[in-house]
Amino acid sequence: MFQDLRYAVRMLWKNPGFATIAVFTLALGIGANTAIFSAVNPILFEPLPYPHADRVTMIWDHGADGSRQDGTFGTYRELVERSRSLEAISVMRSWQPTMTGLAEPERLDGHRVSASYFHVLGVSPAFGRDFDLSDDKLNGPRVAILSDQLWQRRFGGDHTIIGREITLDENRYTVIGIMPSAFEHVLSPSAEVWTTLQYDMSLPQAWGHHLHIVGRQRPGVGTDQARQELDTIARAPVPQFPRPPWASVRNGFIVNSLQDYITEGVRPALLAVLGAVVLLLTIACVNVTNLLLARGAQRRGEFTVRAALGAGRARMIRQLLTESLLLAVLGGALGMVVAELGVRSLVTLSPPGLPRASAIGIDGTVFAFGLGITTLIGVLVGLIPALHMSRDDLHIGLQQSSQRTAGGHQTTRRMLVVAEVALALVLLVSAGLLLRSLQRLFAVDGGSMRHTC
Repeated sequence: MFQDLRYAVRMLWKNPGFATIAVFTLALGIGANTAIFSAVNPILFEPLPYPHADRVTMIWDHGADGSRQDGTFGTYRELVERSRSLEAISVMRSWQPTMTGLAEPERLDGHRVSASYFHVLGVSPAFGRDFDLSDDKLNGPRVAILSDQLWQRRFGGDHTIIGREITLDENRYTVIGIMPSAFEHVLSPSAEVWTTLQYDMSLPQAWGHHLHIVGRQRPGVGTDQARQELDTIARAPVPQFPRPPWASVRNGFIVNSLQDYITEGVRPALLAVLGAVVLLLTIACVNVTNLLLARGAQRRGEFTVRAALGAGRARMIRQLLTESLLLAVLGGALGMVVAELGVRSLVTLSPPGLPRASAIGIDGTVFAFGLGITTLIGVLVGLIPALHMSRDDLHIGLQQSSQRTAGGHQTTRRMLVVAEVALALVLLVSAGLLLRSLQRLFAVDGGSMRHTC
């Protein structure tokens, strides 16, 4: 293998033009695919960064027209008491307080939540404590939990902030906890402060459709099972929980996993982009395969001599695959540089509120993906030329290593050219549709709750 590798390096060094074109072609395809995969993987494929994230669900009222409708506090209270498939339920609504103090005033994104909110997500504060039921009672204490980013930015990471008061909307709030630095609030990535709802059930606002309901299923309970139970509750009202007509939930509930909820708006566009770069990679592979076939025709005499000296077919296939793998490795190494630049561009151009934008980057999974497609490409682009060059008719002699024998490659090469042009046309036609998908992607709020009433 070392001898094959040394010979492959020498052959590429003797043909710098061919090597440069092949490496840069592969680098473009591998780099584009790796960059897009680094964005698609954390958003669509990886589980959310919560314990047993598949058990976290979003619950809506079923609107009269079949659309999703935000829940009410009264509905939430009924589900807390009657549901057995959910081990914890919470509600949230947007809150944008202004923080004042020694530093400049700052408008923050945050949420008012019920006491069990972080329990539903399965995350606890890194310092201090979580909300408890006494914090969420009417006229209860004003308490707040801060994000690590806000804690570092406004208070310099001072641990003594726990138990101290801060001013939000000219009211004094006691800081009781700091969330972990790795905490991702996927429902609203910009949120930095949380406090309790402290709703008064006697007021009309308790039945307003302006709350997002989040639940955590019990172990062993699936989303369909939870949906069936909630629909049963909706169809069987009880006197203990009277419902006004506009919150009767007579049409049942819509229940979806949190992952489906935050990705539904961006999934089609991201898959379209992924399909486009896969097509680009296919064109690059066909292009390099054609280059290797053309180069193989020029080396026909070399391999005829090898066969005459006793080289077996497997030995020559191994040599040619070593050369193609070397090309792929060089293309993959340069492709990782292209991918890193592409990732930076993706993060810079990503729309505000894109779910899990902070998780986009070159990590171990993305690197393994890049390594995998590099190896696969090295085998695929070298296999066709290797099989052609190692055919059993090499013994026919050196005199047939001229254009007559090289012409045997023309059919395959022409077919590859036709395929490459066809793929390029498909990619070109798809680009117009892709632009429309990208426009929709950049218009999606990505699950952000900043505009919740």
